[in-house]
Amino acid sequence: MDTTKTTDVKKPKITKTVIELYVIEKVKELRESRKVGQKKLSSELKLSISYVGRAENIHSNTKYNFNHVNEIARYFNVPFAYFFPPTNLEIDCIEDYLNKHPRVKNNYEKMMRRAEEKARLKREEKERKKKEKAAEKANTKKKK
Repeated sequence: MDTTKTTDVKKPKITKTVIELYVIEKVKELRESRKVGQKKLSSELKLSISYVGRAENIHSNTKYNFNHVNEIARYFNVPFAYFFPPTNLEIDCIEDYLNKHPRVKNNYEKMMRRAEEKARLKREEKERKKKEKAAEKANTKKKK
């Protein structure tokens, strides 16, 4: 009988979406082709010196926002669009994001349930008022 313990090594989850990874890869390719180090680019972006390294690490939550991408484009003198795919991605990027961020997905689903419940109650109230009005109208006709 084998009594050695096996530990389940959990792989860090990748929380970056396909589009985020695409942009990060384009920045990395350009940065490396221009022989600019991660620390140098981080410094040029006025970010912590480890920012670009964390962004390029797929297991880190760090990613570029549009402000970063704009400044990177200015720094390398390329169009903003350089960092994005030439056509739309086939994947649903919002669904991709929600699947990689269960807490956000849960909050979104709660919000949608509340909105649906509110709409249902509003419809029921409208229907109730409509029936009351019809009953009132019928009572008025009976009295005549």
